[in-house]
Amino acid sequence: MAKKNKMKPRELREAQKKARQLKAVEINNNAVPEIAAMPAAEVIAPVAEKKKSSVKAAGMKSILVSENKMYITSFGKGNSAVLEYEVDNNDYNKTQLSSKNSSNIELRGVNEVNITFSSKHGFESGVEINTSNPTHRSGESSPVRWDMLGLKSELEKRFFGKTFDDNIHIQLIYNILDIEKILAVYVTNIVYALNNMLGIKGSESYDDFMGYLSARNTYEVFTHPDKSSLSDDKKANVRKSLSKFNVLLKTKRLGYFGLEEPKTKDTRVSQAYKKRVYHMLAIVGQIRQSVFHDKSNELDEYLYSFIDIIDSEYRDTLDYLVDERFDSINKGFVQGNKVNISLLIDMMKGYEADDIIRLYYDFIVLKSQKNLGFSIKKLREKMLEEYGYRFKDKQYDSVRSKMYKLMDFLLFCNYYRNDVVAGEALVRKLRFSMTDDEKEGIYADEAAKLWGKFRNDFENIADHMNGDVIKELGKADMDFDEKILDSEKKNASDLLYFSKMIYMLTYFLDGKEINDLLTTLISKFDNIKEFLKIMKSSAVDVECELTAGYKLFNDSQRITNELFIVKNIASMRKPAASAKLTMFRDALTILGIDDKITDDRISEILKLKEKGKGIHGLRNFITNNVIESSRFVYLIKYANAQKIREVAENEKVVMFVLGGIPDTQIERYYKSCVEFPDMNSPLEAKRSELARMIKNIRFDDFKNVKQQAKGRENVAKERAKAVIGLYLTVMYLLVKNLVNVNARYVIAIHCLERDFGLYKEIIPELASKNLKNDYRILSQTLCELCDKSPNLFLKKNERLRKCVEVDINNADSSMTRKYRNCIAHLTVVRELKEYIGDIRTVDSYFSIYHYVMQRCITKREDDIKQEEKIKYEDDLLKNHGYTKDFVKALNSPFGYNIPRFKNLSIEQLFDRNEYLTEK
Repeated sequence: MAKKNKMKPRELREAQKKARQLKAVEINNNAVPEIAAMPAAEVIAPVAEKKKSSVKAAGMKSILVSENKMYITSFGKGNSAVLEYEVDNNDYNKTQLSSKNSSNIELRGVNEVNITFSSKHGFESGVEINTSNPTHRSGESSPVRWDMLGLKSELEKRFFGKTFDDNIHIQLIYNILDIEKILAVYVTNIVYALNNMLGIKGSESYDDFMGYLSARNTYEVFTHPDKSSLSDDKKANVRKSLSKFNVLLKTKRLGYFGLEEPKTKDTRVSQAYKKRVYHMLAIVGQIRQSVFHDKSNELDEYLYSFIDIIDSEYRDTLDYLVDERFDSINKGFVQGNKVNISLLIDMMKGYEADDIIRLYYDFIVLKSQKNLGFSIKKLREKMLEEYGYRFKDKQYDSVRSKMYKLMDFLLFCNYYRNDVVAGEALVRKLRFSMTDDEKEGIYADEAAKLWGKFRNDFENIADHMNGDVIKELGKADMDFDEKILDSEKKNASDLLYFSKMIYMLTYFLDGKEINDLLTTLISKFDNIKEFLKIMKSSAVDVECELTAGYKLFNDSQRITNELFIVKNIASMRKPAASAKLTMFRDALTILGIDDKITDDRISEILKLKEKGKGIHGLRNFITNNVIESSRFVYLIKYANAQKIREVAENEKVVMFVLGGIPDTQIERYYKSCVEFPDMNSPLEAKRSELARMIKNIRFDDFKNVKQQAKGRENVAKERAKAVIGLYLTVMYLLVKNLVNVNARYVIAIHCLERDFGLYKEIIPELASKNLKNDYRILSQTLCELCDKSPNLFLKKNERLRKCVEVDINNADSSMTRKYRNCIAHLTVVRELKEYIGDIRTVDSYFSIYHYVMQRCITKREDDIKQEEKIKYEDDLLKNHGYTKDFVKALNSPFGYNIPRFKNLSIEQLFDRNEYLTEK
């Protein structure tokens, strides 16, 4: 009998985690992290994964400490906090602050170590649950636990002007810092994408022209710097940026972001467009400066105030962008939706027609259904899955989207107007659920209740879903005035400029990025709003006057509401029509045509200048399956079409990415891409065949595809579509995951810049230091201070401190400065093609990232001979894989924060949930 490998505790936890992930793939084919192969004997039987702690599930939201008092809150409606109890930290006497109707938890007891409570609703109602008393963990004279970085007081002074003996202010501050982290990531990516768009005919501009754009300069100064009062150095930088700006406009690549120069002979209109584009790029550049460098002493560069201080022409541009979007939504809303509105008026007998129109505007434009706290879509899916078999019939395929939209609207009205109490009860049940399985069960139970109520309405909707009825309704006149919606319609004046600025950023993001950014911002502003409410309450009543640069957060409630609107109106913009030739060039290049092909040859191949029926099949095929693919657009934003094609020829890399795609999805790809599929072949053989197809993909494979095809020709067309879809998906996953890995290091750089400014205020040895001269200086100084260091990570752990010192000594200032710049400019993504072919084993995105990064760091600049080799260079070239000690040396600037340093330096600790797979 083979001896069973004994697993260490960490390995066991990893095995359990991976087993759960594998099970999730089997159940719902969701995206999961890349999973390494495991021996069958090591896989632990999966159990339902807990998504939250029992404390949260039972309704406790937070435990706040202020001097000798402790305040316990529960979850109220939405994200609101209900103040439940005040506890004296000296004798643990408790005072209930909540009313009988609003109370969600019952406090059973408090002692030095534990807090015991029970839930009044839902999760294990009445069962006692224990959680730790936060004051017990401090071990300090203060009842508030000290922070490990030793920066609590400095952060409080920066945000509130003074220090506090509580943990309330610092929690509010951490939410603001989280906002800055996510903005640092997205603005860094936007700046890189815009710089990358300067690539012309195979070359790429490595210059960061965005770095010299400043919102301090008006458009007049930008276009005529020599007439300004700028210094000679700044004039030179502005001239350089202006030259690059004009090149960027000529490339037409801004069309990928939906930005299109008007076709007009009126130079004023054209100049107005260029002025708006400049403002947008300058604001992006200014945000980047604010989040990537410590600007706390310069009010006009505060992230939250600069937009209100700079020249008004920038705010005019933000107004224009927001009003343009609202106008496109509002104009002719009733006429544009008259078919659906007519159907609803006919069915919803208990509603006035005007009221239905207002509700439908709320549903379509403001999307209030997304703020209910549960998914209307999931409820409808559960209803149809269990009871609505007839609605899945193929006869509804052409009208399915319309049919589902009407069904969802009826469910929305039910919870939004008719049965608000039922909606709140559903939210409470979902909050008390511990696992995804429990949530699915709750949705199934609610769907069962709804089916009896809405079955007839759903069947009525389905009966109207035929072409003749829809056509007649489309022709009919509606007697409703658009003025009905005047009180509902939004415009730019309804939003603060911070919210408009966030909307402007969405121009440069795709749908997933917009959702991630806005969801995070909404959550953080909502949390800040709740902290301010608690601080101002009569029970807690602590000072909460924010300093000048952070006054914006006094309007957190308003901004939360505004960002909901921004999230609902923002969307990935369709590529501009004027950029089509540029896009066709990129599309043909990514499919294998030499990117040196002339514009005339592109027009000839795709018959762009010819007119006639049935001759544009290839053009339409390329448009539909490449140019209009969000994955193609993402690849062009972050990469280079020619280099993507060359990377795809690396079968080893492609096999690695395919290994992260769920088996069931691989089966589907294999069946749809391979002309004569052997479905009984092993999965590895199927992946290998798909990798071979991607490696050998050529434009000639598609040039004879007919758009209006029948029979065998249609089968060939569908197969070609599947192959292109697979190819773009695989390359998208590769690039996107590397961008995600880089984001972790962007956040680390952002935090380093911020923390250095804070430590300078309390450590005299740093007062005269400049981080740019040596990015190791903060970690190095804190290590040297030892017992005198305010940093408890290094002060209390001599062994780890010595490890960090070794890593610091293994690096040098030049190496870490180059590392920082490579992170800031996503050099790994740009240089991927140059080095990825040299990797011996491709087994994780972490290893790809650090191998390419280390090759970039050791690269000779401009072929100048270096007298001394960079340490680890020989190991890197010999082993054809990244060097672990080199990673730690490069990350030594982050050594002052031990957990972050370890998570970023040790592959096994790096969060693999950052990785994407195909859904």
